[in-house]
Amino acid sequence: MGLQHTSVPRWPTEDPGVDRTGQAYAVMSFGPDAAPVAAGWESELRSLGRPVWSWHGEEAGDGCLAELRGQVESATVGWRLMLAGPQCDVLRAHAEALAGGVLEAEITVLVTDAARTRVWCAHCGATTLADAAIGETAGCSGCGRSLYVYHHVSRRSGTHLGFQVDAEELQ
Repeated sequence: MGLQHTSVPRWPTEDPGVDRTGQAYAVMSFGPDAAPVAAGWESELRSLGRPVWSWHGEEAGDGCLAELRGQVESATVGWRLMLAGPQCDVLRAHAEALAGGVLEAEITVLVTDAARTRVWCAHCGATTLADAAIGETAGCSGCGRSLYVYHHVSRRSGTHLGFQVDAEELQ
């Protein structure tokens, strides 16, 4: 089983453009590389006369996710979510939207980089933000184990699976 059989999303790294089928939009961007893309989306949507709520910041933290939850709770038919930024932040906001009932088809994504990964430890349940790609290792912030970053993503939690790198060698 390899990367051809993976739950890791293959999101675009170039601007996919605006989904013009929506009636109202939420645009969120994380980090400086995503800001110009999000500004372009907002400009286009406003020129179409569509209502746009926007949030721009450095990361998908708890405050940002609370604001997204509010937008999702008040969403009506025709609402669309547009996310741009590093994969770790986009994945976290994406998970929050799905948890609120947003459909995959209602979300547009652009990933600006994949250098950081949120890794869920299968041993202690802690989530660690790490500079590690799939197939690399990261230290767990909870139990300290050296985790292998596996090519499995939980879209519910917005994390990659991590397990002890030498788990099969231990007895």
